[in-house]
Order: sequence, then C-alpha cells, then structure tokens
Amino acid sequence: MIKIESSNLSSEDFHILARITKSAMRGTPLESDKSVEEIEWDIEKIASSSDYRILIAKDEQETIVGWLYYYFAFPLMDFISGFVPIVRENNDSEEIALSLIEASKIDTVERGQSRLEIELEFPSEEHRSHSERIVAWYRKCGFQFAAEEVHMKSDLSAIELPKLGLSHGYRVRNFSEVSYDMLEGLGFQTFEDSKEGLFLSLSHAEQKITLKYFFDKSKPYIEDASLILERQGEIVGFVITRLKDDEPEIGPVGLVPEARGQGLASSLLVRVLKSLKDTGSTSVYLDTTITNLPAQRLYKKYGFKEVYYKQFYYWSP
Repeated sequence: MIKIESSNLSSEDFHILARITKSAMRGTPLESDKSVEEIEWDIEKIASSSDYRILIAKDEQETIVGWLYYYFAFPLMDFISGFVPIVRENNDSEEIALSLIEASKIDTVERGQSRLEIELEFPSEEHRSHSERIVAWYRKCGFQFAAEEVHMKSDLSAIELPKLGLSHGYRVRNFSEVSYDMLEGLGFQTFEDSKEGLFLSLSHAEQKITLKYFFDKSKPYIEDASLILERQGEIVGFVITRLKDDEPEIGPVGLVPEARGQGLASSLLVRVLKSLKDTGSTSVYLDTTITNLPAQRLYKKYGFKEVYYKQFYYWSP
C-alpha cells in the first residue's frame, strides 16, 4: 500500500529525496554531476516556494519511495515540468508513480483547477526514449497528448538582415499602445487558424487565461521588439518579445489569414531581430509547433536552428 503526503518536509526528508533522485538519474540521459547535497538544495528551494507543491510517496514502513512536484500558482491550470515522478527503483516503481500522479489529479480537482499539464523536454533522442515509460504512466492515468513543439535559436551575430518594407496600407505600432481588448479576438483567431495544438487542447476559459498571460503588459517585455501590425485601424498581427533567463524570447506571434502571403511576417520578424541586434543581443529563441511548417521555414530563413523538442500531455476532470 502506497501512501501519498504533502505535509511539510524535514531536512532528513530532503536528503532522502535527493538520494532517490540521484539514484534514479544514474545511467540515464538525466544524470548530472550534481552532488546529493546540491540536489537536496534544489528540492529545498522548490519546497520553500508558495507556487509549488511537493507530493511524497511512502510505503507501509513509512519509508519515502518517490516524489513529484508541480506548479499551481496559475488560474485553472497546474503544470508538471520534467521527468517526474521520481521513484525508487524496485518492483513497485509503477505503483508508486501512478499513486503520485493520481494524487496530483485529486489535488487539482479539490482546488478547483480544470487542467493538469506535463511538459517534457528532449535535448536528445535518448531523452525522448527515456520519457517513454513516464509517458506510459501518465497515459494510464488518463492524460492525452496535446502537442509537440520545437525550440529554435538564432545567432544574431551570424546573420545579415535585409531591409524589408510593409505592403501598402499597413503600419507598425508598439505593443504598449494597444489594449488587451484589441488583441484578444485576434489572439483567438490566429491560434485557432494556425492549428496550434497546445492552444487548441485548452478549454475556452483556459484559452482566455492563456491569452491574458501572453498579452500581459505587467510582465516585462522588450518595447522595440514587441510590435503590432495594423491595417486601416484594424489589428492584423503581433509579435511579443520578452526576456527569459537574460535572453530574448519571441512569442507569441500571430498574423490573420488575409494578411498572409504578402511578406508581412518576414517584415515583422526582421524588425524585431534588427531591434534586438541593435541593442546588443547576440541570440534569440522561440518555440513553434512541429506541424507549423510555414513558420519553421520563415524562422530558418533568419538563422533559427532546432535546439530541442518539447512534448505536452494534459488531463482534465
């Protein structure tokens, strides 16, 4: 019998979780040079944040045998990131993992959330292969595939940017000049039309919250690299750029169907890249779904290369 707890952890508990984690990663693509003490410190930082919850699994002897953590400080949605649950390798490994996942589902529902999502990053094919057992656990617990994305990066110092103008009747405005109400409908239209799998897997209420997050001006953004495209007073496109881990990240990006095929996406992207380059940025990255081949072709034209892939799975009550 596996028992799941989310009570306050002691320093000894942190040490046990670190040892389990170190052991579980040994001989896998996740293995690192971090010591048990360094891993222990990482777990303590997660536990000290009010935005995360840690669940631990204990066996009948009250011995800790596994753990899982997730981010829950977001309206309606909880997020699991990484190759978790992490469990002690024994004959009960799957039972431990499934118990932890089911407990996280129960907690999600009890707090009134409507979605639990997991994101897995694949820096190599070995990571993808390693994920298969974990994905199988989540599928057994009712999780569905949402989307796969490719993380792309461009070396700004290595590219020459052309001078591109806009088609007649179009003009560029700054993101700061446009209200959320002017962008919401456009956001829905562009993401639905471009078949963004992750966005389409959300409920309408979850989509609305996601758009508010994307277009939130209280989150720092790069003014000269966050642009709105307008035609005759109507907004038809956008590119938002923010700093993440001291590196510019482009996204979201959107263009209505009737504005496509005129080189407008290239014009917007070049303006953003030139602004970043002029202000000293040496690289920039973005994510796009693997099924959006036109977007990938555009990005590759301006030096973006595939770095790694990400898969998303979700469960809704």
